[in-house]
Amino acid sequence: MDLMLIKRNYYYLVAGLPNLIIDGNKPLETSLAFKKEMEEHLHLKDYELIKLLYLQYDNKNVLNLLLKQGYAHTPIANYPLEYLEEQIKQPTDIIDYLKRFIEMFNKEAFDKSNLNCEKQLQSLYYDYVLQAKNDFLKQWFSFEYNIKNILTAINCHKFGFDIEKQLITTIDNNEVYEILLKGSPKAAMFTDQVPFANKIVKIATSEMSISEKEKVLDNIKWEFIDEHTSPYYFSIEKILGFIMKVNIVERWQSLDNETGKAFFEKLINEMKNNYKFTDEFSIKSKTPKH
Repeated sequence: MDLMLIKRNYYYLVAGLPNLIIDGNKPLETSLAFKKEMEEHLHLKDYELIKLLYLQYDNKNVLNLLLKQGYAHTPIANYPLEYLEEQIKQPTDIIDYLKRFIEMFNKEAFDKSNLNCEKQLQSLYYDYVLQAKNDFLKQWFSFEYNIKNILTAINCHKFGFDIEKQLITTIDNNEVYEILLKGSPKAAMFTDQVPFANKIVKIATSEMSISEKEKVLDNIKWEFIDEHTSPYYFSIEKILGFIMKVNIVERWQSLDNETGKAFFEKLINEMKNNYKFTDEFSIKSKTPKH
């Protein structure tokens, strides 16, 4: 049987996606409300997939506490501040990869520099999320992971750093990782493994500013999301793709208001243009959790 036919559909949630953020002046607050909406209406197994996309904020919060960086707690993360503070002291009931990282950090011999902490946590994080039980999510995390390592390898060659020490490693290092160890990255080396490889390498090796490079790369990620969610209409993949785009929007709103506004308008226009619903989809209906 075609797996597309047995997926759970969320007609009302997908139809209403634009309205969940369009009226908010503070995107983080509206996104938090959206996350709570998803928890209420999604099947439990689908909501577990949603939570994987918010782990990046848990990573940020854990580093903030351990390294005493002094940033405000990011509330959209899966773990609230008070609970996370308890787990930092004694990691007994927290997701496995964060538990392992906290235990590593607390060892006296552990290198507690910001760079090493971020690299070690990223390795544990990707080990975990690359095991996601959803093909679209696995493709997304793999794409994200490969982009980070390609950019790192290019910068290592440019500035003379040891590539092997800088790349994000996982338990089962993938083919792209192995290729990057062999020489200066060229798109032809991993065109079959990485979508948009030519564009990614061209951008990474260009003379653009860091901000401009990030902007163009986020547009590529946006395109990746569109391509990989196009076969779906009302299933969890459409909601996952929407959250990925909201994460891009909010990152730019915190960095560059003009770019953030452009991504935001792009998201809203896409959602308005992509869905034309009949009256049967305009009625709110909850999807039971079972």
